[in-house]
Amino acid sequence: MAQILYLTRIEIEFGASRLLPAECERVGMRRPLVVTDAGVRAAGVLDEALAAFDVKPPVFDQTPANPTEAAVRLAVQRVKDAGCDGLIAVGGGSSMDLAKGVAIAATHEGPLTHYATIEGGAGRISSKVLPLIAVPTTSGTGSEVARGAIIIVDDGRKLGFHNWELLPKAAIC
Repeated sequence: MAQILYLTRIEIEFGASRLLPAECERVGMRRPLVVTDAGVRAAGVLDEALAAFDVKPPVFDQTPANPTEAAVRLAVQRVKDAGCDGLIAVGGGSSMDLAKGVAIAATHEGPLTHYATIEGGAGRISSKVLPLIAVPTTSGTGSEVARGAIIIVDDGRKLGFHNWELLPKAAIC
C-alpha cells in the first residue's frame, strides 16, 4: 500500500474504499452523510465506495454540476434530519465543493455568503466545521487536497470559500 502524509492524509491503493470506516473512526465521525451526485450513484461507484460499511450511511445525491447555495441548504437539512457528524464526498470537484459548503453551513450561523472569501469570511470559518473525507472519482480538480470551494450563491454570484479548516481530513483514492 502506498501512503502519503500531507496536510490531507492520502490513501492510495486498489480497493482503498474499504478503508473508509476506519478513516471515519480516526477523524471522529460516527454518522457521516455521503455527498455525491446522481451520475456517481448510477455508475455503481457509490455502492463500491460504501461496501465496507456495516451500516450504510445516509446519502445526499443531488449535487448539481456547479454547486449551489440551494443544494447546500438541502444537504444541510439532510445532515440535521439524519443526525450526521461528518461528511464523505464521493465524486468530482462539484461533490467535494458542495460538501465543503455543507461543512460550513451546518455548523456556522448566518447566510453562507457571510463566509465567502470576497466578503471577508475566510477568518469567520472556525474549527467547528464538519470533518470531511474525500473519495475522488475524477482527476484534475485537486479538491481532495484543497482548502477552498466554489459555490454559486442565491444571487447568482460564483463565490470562493477558503480556510484551512475546509481541507479534507483524508483522501481515499
